[in-house]
Amino acid sequence: KSNKLKRSLMDGTEVIAKSREASKIFLASEMYKNAKCIMLYMPLGKETDTVEIMDRAFVDGKRLVFPVTDSHSGEITPYYTEKDTVFQKGAFSVMEPCRAEIADIVNVDVILVPGIAFSENGTRVGFGKGCYDRILKNTDAVKVGFCYEFQVCDEIVGEKHDVKMNYIVTECGIRKCL
Repeated sequence: KSNKLKRSLMDGTEVIAKSREASKIFLASEMYKNAKCIMLYMPLGKETDTVEIMDRAFVDGKRLVFPVTDSHSGEITPYYTEKDTVFQKGAFSVMEPCRAEIADIVNVDVILVPGIAFSENGTRVGFGKGCYDRILKNTDAVKVGFCYEFQVCDEIVGEKHDVKMNYIVTECGIRKCL
């Protein structure tokens, strides 16, 4: 079965349990502990949820950034968010922060990236629009594929413009990509 289909067949309790476990693993990592500013995403459908990371990061005094995507150009602009930031449905039905301050991507230490599939060497399959690749190539931030274990495979044939992940975090642990 395809990853997209497998993911769509997960039930809510499985999504919550696996997201919580992946979040716990990320929150215990040096990547998280050393980061001052983290870019998260709001999950679409049954993507791995980042809400626990968001809640904990605010408690720990970290800055959080969320992507806002332009539906025409596919350009992602990172926006700072606060505890009380209001999110609304934006491009591609993703929840995005409104009336927030634009962040400079160079200030972001770690970026959690959603995707459909990830390979052991860090190649990512997204939704084919290249939105994340464009912003990821402009930053030295640690790039983390945040997904479910079944989304990790041995090999994916990437394209020239694909930006590789440095790590993959799932409910089963952290992999350093080659």
